[in-house]
Amino acid sequence: MKKSVVILITIIYIASIALVSFFGLQFKVFDEIVYSNKIELLNEDIKIDKNGNPYALATKGDDGVWRYQLEYRVYPDNVTNSAVTFSYDNQNNTVSIDDNGVITFTKKGVVTIEVLPKDASPNVSARLTVWAR
Repeated sequence: MKKSVVILITIIYIASIALVSFFGLQFKVFDEIVYSNKIELLNEDIKIDKNGNPYALATKGDDGVWRYQLEYRVYPDNVTNSAVTFSYDNQNNTVSIDDNGVITFTKKGVVTIEVLPKDASPNVSARLTVWAR
C-alpha cells in the first residue's frame, strides 16, 4: 500500500471518531423496557418522626372528610410504565385512595401507605404515614 493511502485511511478513521463523539450517536434498542428504580414523595409538608419515618397530616374539609393529595415521581424519567399502585391496611374501612393519589378518611385515624410501581420492580417503593386528626 502506498504511504498516501495509509495516511488517508488514518485521517478518515480519526475524523469518524471525532464526528461520532461530537454528535453523540448512541445505540438505541427499540422496544426496550425500562424499569423503575426509585419512587420519590414530592409533598413539601412531609415531616420525619423521631424514628426517621415520614408522615403527613390530612386536612379536614367543609364536608367533614379528611383528605390528603399524595404527590410522587417515578424514576428514571424514561421508565416504560410510570403507573403505581397504593398498598395500605384498611381494616376499619375508613380510608380510601383513588388512582390520582387522593387519600380520603371518613373519620379520624392513621394509615401507612406504600407506593409501588406497577412494573413490579423489586425493592422499589415509597412509604408514608398519613394522620387524620
